Amino acid sequence: MQDKYREKLDNRLTPIHLYKLTPKTNCGECGFASCLAFATQVIVGQGDLDACPYLDRSLLEPFRDHLESQHQSGIGLKREGFEKALHHLRGEIKKWNLENLAESLDASFVLKEGEPALELTYFGNPVIVTAGDIVSSLGKEINPWEKIFLYNYVIGGAVECSGVWVGMESFPNSVSKIKSLKAHCEGRLAQSFASKFSALPPITASLGRDVTSDHENVDFAAEFQILPRLPIRILWWDEVPSEGFEAKTKFLFDSRALETLDLESLLFACEQLTGRLLDALQTL
Repeated sequence: MQDKYREKLDNRLTPIHLYKLTPKTNCGECGFASCLAFATQVIVGQGDLDACPYLDRSLLEPFRDHLESQHQSGIGLKREGFEKALHHLRGEIKKWNLENLAESLDASFVLKEGEPALELTYFGNPVIVTAGDIVSSLGKEINPWEKIFLYNYVIGGAVECSGVWVGMESFPNSVSKIKSLKAHCEGRLAQSFASKFSALPPITASLGRDVTSDHENVDFAAEFQILPRLPIRILWWDEVPSEGFEAKTKFLFDSRALETLDLESLLFACEQLTGRLLDALQTL
């Protein structure tokens, strides 16, 4: 694990790497005073890569993939940002009786070295949540952003699913998140799996289950259990070049999802799921 982290650290992107891709005109359309300021803020996780309209799109996607992997490992980010967030959430969770929370979260109350803890599944793998930390029962790496996500799930409470599936556009104040979902998840999955639909059944079987029969007029559909009370479905339509039809994907959520997590957390879950699917595709 440490060797893998060291490899990422040695190959990390810096502001200069992104600055070289900008027009270097300091036009300010991105919201920053200079191209270098824009590049710096994006690399440390405080800016949106899509804010610059002049970046070469053919170079942008591989850069985005590299940067997202880097951020998921916590490399290059402003450490005080997630450390403050984790410190706050650890303080908040101490106020709660974890044993009382367990049932609503569909988690198990356990004692971890004498300390109250919850055991729940995250992408099908067991994790242990305490006021001090979150660790994988299988020894898998859990990065700081995932820990924030998991703490938010525990502290925010959860509700039983309605069984009604909706798109993100059904949720209030979701316009900006829909744009991010399309750019970071739906578009990437559609493009990556275009004409590779034979890979979907084995890949999704390792992370979720086939639910194609539940939906009409789709080429493939799968459901993924991110957290005990957070399922996500993805619908796929393959490309048909002869008819000018491009590949397409659509994320669906339970209609009560916002009673369990906020929009930012839902988007984070989608990005994590997208990353896992694309990683699995590369191993075939």
